Amino acid sequence: RPWRGVNLGGWLLLEPGPSADIFNRHREKAAKRGRFLRCEWSLMAYLQEVGAVDEIVEHRETHITKEDFAQIARCGLNAVRLPIGYWILLGASAGEPYVGPAIEYVDRAVAWAEEFDLQVLLDLHGCPGGENSGAPCGHMQPPMRWHWSDWNFAESRKALRLLADRYKNCPVVTGIGVCNEPSPKVDLSKLCTYYAEAVQTIRDAGMCSDRVAVVLPAFQRPLADVAQVWDAITRGEHSNVCFDLHYYHCFGKTWNCMTLAQQLRQVEAHAKELSRFPAVISEWSLALGKVAKLGFREENQTRKIFGASQLATYTKASHGWFFWTWKDGNGIEWDWQQSYGEGSLSSELSELPAWSGSGEDPLDELLNPPPSEPEVCFGDAVFLRSFRGTYLDVEGCAVRARWPDKGDWQRVLLCQPKAPDTIWESSQKNSGQGTSKAASPEATSPAVRNGSIVRLLAHTGHFLSVNGTELCTCPPGQNVESTEFVVCVKRTGSGLRHRNVVYLQSKSSERVIDCDADDDNVRVRWRDFGEWQGFALEKEFESDKDQPQLDTNSLQLNSFLMPCRSFRAQVDVGSQGMQTPEMTQNDNQQLSNTREVPVQYQHPVAPSAAAESAAASTDSEPPTTPRPGAKRLLAQDQYSPPKLIRSCSDIAGCPPSPLKPIRGE
Repeated sequence: RPWRGVNLGGWLLLEPGPSADIFNRHREKAAKRGRFLRCEWSLMAYLQEVGAVDEIVEHRETHITKEDFAQIARCGLNAVRLPIGYWILLGASAGEPYVGPAIEYVDRAVAWAEEFDLQVLLDLHGCPGGENSGAPCGHMQPPMRWHWSDWNFAESRKALRLLADRYKNCPVVTGIGVCNEPSPKVDLSKLCTYYAEAVQTIRDAGMCSDRVAVVLPAFQRPLADVAQVWDAITRGEHSNVCFDLHYYHCFGKTWNCMTLAQQLRQVEAHAKELSRFPAVISEWSLALGKVAKLGFREENQTRKIFGASQLATYTKASHGWFFWTWKDGNGIEWDWQQSYGEGSLSSELSELPAWSGSGEDPLDELLNPPPSEPEVCFGDAVFLRSFRGTYLDVEGCAVRARWPDKGDWQRVLLCQPKAPDTIWESSQKNSGQGTSKAASPEATSPAVRNGSIVRLLAHTGHFLSVNGTELCTCPPGQNVESTEFVVCVKRTGSGLRHRNVVYLQSKSSERVIDCDADDDNVRVRWRDFGEWQGFALEKEFESDKDQPQLDTNSLQLNSFLMPCRSFRAQVDVGSQGMQTPEMTQNDNQQLSNTREVPVQYQHPVAPSAAAESAAASTDSEPPTTPRPGAKRLLAQDQYSPPKLIRSCSDIAGCPPSPLKPIRGE
């Protein structure tokens, strides 16, 4: 049976999110002593310092109980993933503050799972020495202090041997993970060699391949590369192994700038990867990047759509999936109980609207309807969204891009080159009339097109202006040429429309406005037309009446939302099945005794293939480069822009928008 389960995070390896209660109890007092609680190591060191080590025992006794297993079964799930720190099995190494061994809690978990007919994936979540420098392995430390050679492979295999030998005859133990999120700094050939030795250790201890799958993480590496090196080292020697994928859509710049539609297209792309390799998605959540949360949807609507999309795709994984996590203090997006209770994990998307990959995505229009007049004209109020998902904002004379919000500070008016200085007063007079367009004659001005020259008027009444490499503001009538920008529209035939990506090239300096990846500043530094220079231009809705009120019951969304049944296990959970918002009373009664599971083949917050095929590790970041814009220039990096761009043909070689996923990659 493919796993359809949930992680029991924060129980036998503490992290600030899933173990929020114990961290929050001590955080303030610890800070007063100069101690910052970021992981189990720092928490236990503090508890020893204040003589409160017994609290770890109380936590282990109460964080997960038999009733939790009963509720998991009532949700229709058929498995749990149990993250374990090595000290639970072997005890702490010399000089470490962990408390262990405490393997009796693993015994309890396995016994409770057997009672409620749940499968168990035992996951060595924290290895001796640490497989990374983050909190998930138990000890968060500066990357420069940790080296991959600190990871003790021999002791890790010893912990795996103990697990395999102890639970080899337990029928509910159907999987074992050899580590969790190994650092990309570990050489891939050395990592796969450890994997091969770990699999052999597990099999030699008596966990046979016909019943127990061994799980091998492909964290922040292209899955195809991991599979290739694994095959070269093992030559098909081991069976019933699968790759471990963590599909998170919230960590890093790439995910923060994607709309909800683009996020769903990425989930759709995961299916291609899952069809090629044996895999389990052992961690995923409902957490999204900044831009995907924007729009006129209620937050629970966004979660429901995103959850439905992931459930539909992850059923294609040969070995199944595990949500992160059963309980979590970081919010509903990470907490199965809360998400399931509100109905966000009760549906599947049957099929997304078809899209060729070019032009406006119909899914984007469905989820984020454009204004009734999507064409952008002079006099329109607009917002400029950077590649990081933050909007350009003006405070005083400073121009930055700090927040994913759209308000007065982010709003700018598109003015013609010779716009009268009184336009701000005119627009202010009309601001109470429900319009974002300036007063006549600007209201009837022509459309903004590729090559148009514009001036950008901020809420302060000053125009955006270039001063050297800095973008600032200046009063009307001063330094007019420094306030004029050439509009370069990406992927368009003529006019500028809502959500098109634009480059704004200074007429005076010929440089292009850019947003830095490492700070909030907006500057004008290079003549490049790359990712850092692109801004998605969004029109302001002219009135409340013009703003769409999204309702999943009235929109076409219901045409591809359907009740979820795929993770229901063949398990008898009695007559107390948990009723979800998607179930009728009769549905719940039928599912309370027999839950269906589809026949399948028997893997924190970005996946890609080389760059996008690292889609396996969705929390990965795009590579950094010394110059923004240099990494994604026009036409295979061979395009050299003319002295000043003035027409559509000048940017015909422009690459696909960095804000839209490129289909097929």
